[in-house]
Amino acid sequence: MFKSKSTFKLKDREKLQSQRQLKVSQIIGAAIIDCLMKGKGIDMRLIPIPLTITKVNITPDLKVANCYFLPFNTKLSEEEILKALEESRHIIRQYVTKEINLKYSPEIRFFYDQAFENAAKINLLLNKL
Repeated sequence: MFKSKSTFKLKDREKLQSQRQLKVSQIIGAAIIDCLMKGKGIDMRLIPIPLTITKVNITPDLKVANCYFLPFNTKLSEEEILKALEESRHIIRQYVTKEINLKYSPEIRFFYDQAFENAAKINLLLNKL
């Protein structure tokens, strides 16, 4: 019996994306930013807000795109921005569908990116040491 010891974990596998996934996620991110900049048909609360799409993760079957955003210089809370994005999701999806050439139009889900806040908390804790 031959036993193989693999250090490759499932969580590592989930983090890796194929070249196709990376390319499609970059195109989707650029299309979302373009749609938000043009502002046609989207929620009026989103027009004056500078938003950054920090990351787009797409599932291996290219049917779901998880988009992480970060607002800058705004008085709206992250919940209000998320609600406005969710209300504009169908229009954004239509715009993305026109920009990409895929068999299926991916479902777009928005999430607030907490990476910068988490990094600031970790930095604060490290400075206390």
